[in-house]
Amino acid sequence: MCVFACDKIIKMNNNQSIQRLVDDAWRRGGGTVKIPAGEYQMRDALHLRDNVRVVGEPGTILQKVPSVRSALSCVCGYGHYEFSVAEPEKFSIGMGVLIADNNAGGFYTTQTTITAQHGKYFYIDRPFAHDYNPTLGGCVTALHSLIDAHGVHNASVENIILDGNWPAETNNLNGCRGGGGFLLESHGVTIENIEVRHFHGDAISFQQCTDVTISGCFAHHNSGGGLHPGSGSVRYFLQNNRIEDNGGNGIFYCLRTTHSLCENNTIARNSLDGISMGERDTDHILKNNSITENSGAGIRLRAPVIQSGDRLWIEGNELRGNNKDGKSAEFAVAHDLHDICFARNEIKTDDGKAIEIDANCSNLFLADNNINGRLQKPEDVTGDISAVAFSKPEKFPEVGPAAADADSARHLNRELRAL
Repeated sequence: MCVFACDKIIKMNNNQSIQRLVDDAWRRGGGTVKIPAGEYQMRDALHLRDNVRVVGEPGTILQKVPSVRSALSCVCGYGHYEFSVAEPEKFSIGMGVLIADNNAGGFYTTQTTITAQHGKYFYIDRPFAHDYNPTLGGCVTALHSLIDAHGVHNASVENIILDGNWPAETNNLNGCRGGGGFLLESHGVTIENIEVRHFHGDAISFQQCTDVTISGCFAHHNSGGGLHPGSGSVRYFLQNNRIEDNGGNGIFYCLRTTHSLCENNTIARNSLDGISMGERDTDHILKNNSITENSGAGIRLRAPVIQSGDRLWIEGNELRGNNKDGKSAEFAVAHDLHDICFARNEIKTDDGKAIEIDANCSNLFLADNNINGRLQKPEDVTGDISAVAFSKPEKFPEVGPAAADADSARHLNRELRAL
């Protein structure tokens, strides 16, 4: 591979100036793009590319320009690439936009970039994920992430501040379609030493990805959650991050994410749970995290809709002063969950529940936990303790990234390589 180290000075303070250098390095086979200190006005995301490393200097800030919005003036069909709006003067080539109507949410919305204009029609770089109808509130909004990767392999971004400009940005971007940093169908991507602040949505979200590393990042004062691993992502690492004062969960494990390591993170004062895990979220390790003063549970294992999120090893974490809403516990386990080891954790409650277990669970192990300065007792557990063993298991399934075999990402049409 031809490696191209790009040290050119960026002369314009916008996303197009950075993107040109990233794309140039990509076309030459890869390399490093260095972004000088300064504030860059973002009318679209900075799109990561294969084999390109993007590195900022102290004081490199990517700031979102507040969005504009207009109603659609035509019906848009699934798989098409053109739209027209009632107020075309609000939009221009190169803008990142979100297209939706009242029947479309989550992955049924389309997040894309305007690539051309011909008369009243604008053209985009990704096909519509759904039909959109003006009579159903169909509209186009200039919403986008600040950094994204779609279908990218072997890329990284480091040492940059992402400023979402909220509350000046009044439109929210759903975490399935974006975030301050957003990865979709990407593999081997690292996000390191990134600060994400004031984004109207989640700080960092990645969906349908493998081998993602998020390390040393600071996610704070965003309207949504902190980190959002989701939609089948496999074998990822969340390490040494600070996730504080966000409007959602600190870390929200969404649907069918597996084989992760969540280690040495500080998760504090978020408006929902510190960590929330749910449907088919299996084979994870949560280790040595500090989880404090979140409004919901410190760690919540959500109730399954159809299939539970099992095989979890949770060890050495600090849970203190969570459950501010008084509706849960420091460690809350929903019904019908299985194969969970909760060991050597330190819990300090504010007159609330330490551990709560719902009915119909099995193979739950609570071992050597410290509750309010003393070794745990059975009475520290409320709910159904019939499935609880107060000791470490003699045998437990192998979990975490190293336990992911080659077939663990077949649902993403991908074979994993050995670590």
